[in-house]
Order: sequence, then C-alpha cells, then structure tokens
Amino acid sequence: MLRRTSLIGWLCIGFFTFIASLISYVGYSYHTTRQAIMDDIDTRLLHAAKAAQLVIGDDYHDRLNNIEPVQFEQLSAKLTALASALDVEYVYTMIYDAPLVRFTSSSYTQKDLKLGHITQFLDPYFEATVVNKGAFRSTEPVFEISEDQWGHFKTILVPFVSSKGTVYITGADITTDDVAQQLRVSVAKATLTACFFFFIALLVAGLYLLLYKKSMTSDTRTGFANRIALERDLAKNKRQHLSLAIIWVSELEDIISFYGASVGDQVIQRIMKHFSEFTYPYPVYRLATSKLVIMCDTDKGEHYLTNLIKEFPNSRPVLNNPHLYVQLSAGIASGNKALLLDNAYVACRQAKQQNKTVCLYAIHNNDGKQQQANHLALAHTLQNAFEKDRVVAYFTPRFDVKKNAVTQHMCSARIINEQGAILGTEIYQKVVKRSRMEGKLTHNILTQCVTRFRKKNTAWSLKLSYQDATDPQLIDIINQELRRYPQPALITFELDEQAVLNNFNSMAASINMLKSKGVKILINGVSSGLLTVSRVMKLNIDAIKLDEHISAHMHRDEQVFEFISHLAKLCKDRDIQLVVGAVLDEAQFERFIEAGVDMMQGRHIGRATPHIRTESHLLTINP
Repeated sequence: MLRRTSLIGWLCIGFFTFIASLISYVGYSYHTTRQAIMDDIDTRLLHAAKAAQLVIGDDYHDRLNNIEPVQFEQLSAKLTALASALDVEYVYTMIYDAPLVRFTSSSYTQKDLKLGHITQFLDPYFEATVVNKGAFRSTEPVFEISEDQWGHFKTILVPFVSSKGTVYITGADITTDDVAQQLRVSVAKATLTACFFFFIALLVAGLYLLLYKKSMTSDTRTGFANRIALERDLAKNKRQHLSLAIIWVSELEDIISFYGASVGDQVIQRIMKHFSEFTYPYPVYRLATSKLVIMCDTDKGEHYLTNLIKEFPNSRPVLNNPHLYVQLSAGIASGNKALLLDNAYVACRQAKQQNKTVCLYAIHNNDGKQQQANHLALAHTLQNAFEKDRVVAYFTPRFDVKKNAVTQHMCSARIINEQGAILGTEIYQKVVKRSRMEGKLTHNILTQCVTRFRKKNTAWSLKLSYQDATDPQLIDIINQELRRYPQPALITFELDEQAVLNNFNSMAASINMLKSKGVKILINGVSSGLLTVSRVMKLNIDAIKLDEHISAHMHRDEQVFEFISHLAKLCKDRDIQLVVGAVLDEAQFERFIEAGVDMMQGRHIGRATPHIRTESHLLTINP
C-alpha cells in the first residue's frame, strides 16, 4: 500500500512538473517576443517623429500665419512618404491652441485619400487626450496606447521648441492590431518545440486518470456516487427503459448557511443512506448540493419510487444534534434512459413550484421542456447576433410640444436572427437578463449611436439597467466614449424608476457621475404616487417618463388626467421635463398637450425604425 501511494505521488509530481515547465517555457517565449516587438515599435515611432521634425524644418512653426495651401500639401506628401518608408501609420505635427490641439501637418493613407478624410491645415483634434495635451509641457518623448473604432494604436509625442519659442510636438502612430497575431505565432512555435514531451504528458495523464477513476465518480463530501457515476451507469445499463427520481431536499441550503457545510453533509448523508436500503443494486447518487437521484428497473418503477419517497419519515428528525427536520420534493420520469434526467428535472421543478411531494413527468410537461429549448435556442441566436454584427439600433421619435417638432430619438436594440427575421425587445429581454448580456447589448448599441451621431446635431437617449449603471467596466467604456463626443448634452441616459428606488444611494451616485460628464438623465417607467415621485425629483435628473399603463388611460379617466396635470406642474417648478408614451391617436395627443406634458412618443408620433428623418430639423407634426 505504501509503495502504491508513493508511485501515485511521483506520478503527480512528474505531471505537474511537466505542466509547470511547459507553461513557463511558453510564457517566457511569449513575453520575450512581445518585448522585442514593442521595442521595435518604440524605435520606429521615435525615428519617425524625429525625422518629421527634420522634414518640416525648425522655423516652420514660426511661419504658420504665412503657410500657403500648396506648401501644406507638399509637406503632407513628404510626411506620407516618410510614414511609408518607416512603416508607421501616421506622422504629424501639432500645436496647442488652448483649449484645442490643432494639426499643423499630417501624413495620410490611401484609405484616407479614397474616403476624402485628409487632415487639413490647423484642423482641430477633438479626440486629444490628457496625455496628448500634457506632452506640450513635457521635456521627454511621451508614449500613449489608445483604442478607437479604427483599431488599437501606440503613439509617440515628441515636444520641440522653435528658435522663436513656439512649442510644438511631432507625433507618429503605429497600429498594434497585428501584435496579437505575431504573439500567437510565437506561442505556436514554442508549443511545437515542446511536442517532444507530448507523449509523456499523455502517458502521465492516462495513468493519473486510471488511478483516480474511482475518486472522480464519488462525492467527496458524503462518499456516495456522484453525477459522473450516474451518467456512466445510465450509459452502460443494458435496459433501455428505467425509472428515475430526482429528490430535492428543500431546506438543505438553508441548513448549510445556518449551521455550516458539515451539518448539511450529515443531513444529506442520512437521507441517502435511508434510500440506499431500498434501491439495490443501484446506488444513491448525489446530483448537486441539495439534490439526489434514485432509480430502479422494475415494472411500474415510477409507482415504486413514488411510494418510497412518500413514505420517507418527514415527522422524525433527520438529525438529533442539532434537531432538524426536512421536506422532500421529487420529480419522477420513466422510459428511454437517454431522456430520464431531463424529464425528471422538469418534473422536479414542477413539484417544487406546485409545492407537491412527488410529480410524475407526463406529456403535458413538454410545455416546460419546450420553453427550455426555446430559451436555449434564443440564447444561441443572441450570441450569434453579437458575433455576426446582427444587433441593430432602432429609433423611436419623441415629439417636443413647445418646439412642435420631433427633437429626440429613443434608441433600442433589435436582433436579426439567422433567417433574417427581426426580434423585438419583448422576445429576447428575459434571455438577455438571465444570460447577463445586458452590459454587452448596451455597449453594442452605445457604440453604434456614438458612431452614428458624433458629427450630427441629433439628440438621442439610451436605457441603462441597474447592472449597466453599476458595472465599472461599462461605466469606463461610457466615459471613454463621452470624452470623444462633441456634444454630450444631446445624450440622455434612461434609468428605471424601480431600480432607482430599490437601490437609491448607489443609483444617486451613478446619476451624479453621469451628469458630471455632461449628459442628461431621465427616470423611466414612473408609476408611483406623488410622494415617491417627489423623492425621485430630488435627484439630479432632467426628465421623467410616465409608465405607459398610466398614460394609456389618461383620456378616459379624469383622475389620471388630473394626476398627470399636477405632475406636469411639479416638473415645471423643478425644471424637469415630463415625457409620456403610448400616444395612439389625435385625441390622446391633444389631451396630453392640455395636461401640460413636455414630450410625447407613441404610434401617433412615429414607430421605431432603423432610420431617422433628417430633412429640416426632424419630422414635424402639425398642431
């Protein structure tokens, strides 16, 4: 026994030594290659920036008032040739004309030439960062790594002072998009170098799996068989028709959280031991923390298992120290062994929901199973839509009563599935929330809107969930986008009223942070009484939007009309806009104007579309 234990120990040491050596070698190759690539990039950038200073001449920035267009074009051509020769993306010079950074010369690419995006003399650089502006006060070259819709770049900014004291910088950009590919090639080569050890790794892994096969099929906490053993036994069983029960120990998780895991293990162990006396030759399996499985192959096995579970002594304590009772819920399925687990899961969940001790899987349970399949298919469609760029922004117009025109568009997402059909938010919203893809969806739509409206004078709004507003990564992305957005006051972020009320302090902090970036805040879905609404109005917000269920009944219910009218007055006193939706016809439209609302949306104003009207200002509705 001692010798066997020693062999296993040496095999483990050999296996982990191999893995550690392989990881170390690949890691060393990766970092060495990366350092070499980045050093080469830094050298090329420095040469390009210094060469640019020689090309433009020391007195160029003392003659800016006398530079002719022809001279600028000739200089741009020289810098373009320089950038091409040194294999960098751009070479340029800048001055700081507070508060703007302006280009005094710049190279261009063939793509820029084709699209007509060539930088002109003294063009402002709106995307200038703090690092960029700080370079004018530096005495050493400044490096910066940045990312935008054109890719990933590394930049060098070299400060100079002309003979007459003019401060300017020469800069060079180089794309780093292909660095990852070079690193992958390096890692692949390092891995191939280690292929000599591959056979040894397989041998060691095989021996390891062989020796620990039994431990892998056992629950370490109780010693009973686990899920791996269950799936193995189902696959090997020669009988095609079996009966299987999933038993849910309802109180177990509460017991673990209150008394600790060891007491919870004792409880489940006692229960499993009880059932093991009646299920021979099949063991009892621990499927999850609070779930276990029993099965049999007798005729009408579902009835046998039902009686076995119902006869469990619930009236006696399962443990005496501490004194604990448990209740069981179970789902039982019979038939083809390939479907047993899935069908029993459906029945077990139904038993839990209906507060039954036992629920048998039947044909009508297929509805729940079909719903699971639909959710899974929809989750796959969503993931595929993100990967294939099939997430589309739709825009719902909002009508400004005072300006008698559509002045804002609410942005929402639509998903185009594999067949080209458009899925509305009501179809995929639950799956997005359950799959925690809200932040990913918000990021996608935000990027689309920023790209689309950055150079336009268009006001738009976007909903943020509580998870979005408190996600540090997404907030960092929003900050980056807002730093490069010329008119952040045209952007409105919409927050749900219930999310604000349920998490008031954290949401108040998020609202203040967003407001500091220059955007506007709207509280959406307002449906509470005036006391709660007054609390919401104390926040640093710009608008509130009534829940559509309230506004839809306004023209038929005088009390609702009076509520909206009073709310409109409160909003006016606090300089907050009141927005309503579900405006379906002209009668509602006129009634909302009479109530004193500021903005409206709905079918009468315009439906959500992937395009917006751009003639004059926006779509105008005649009074």
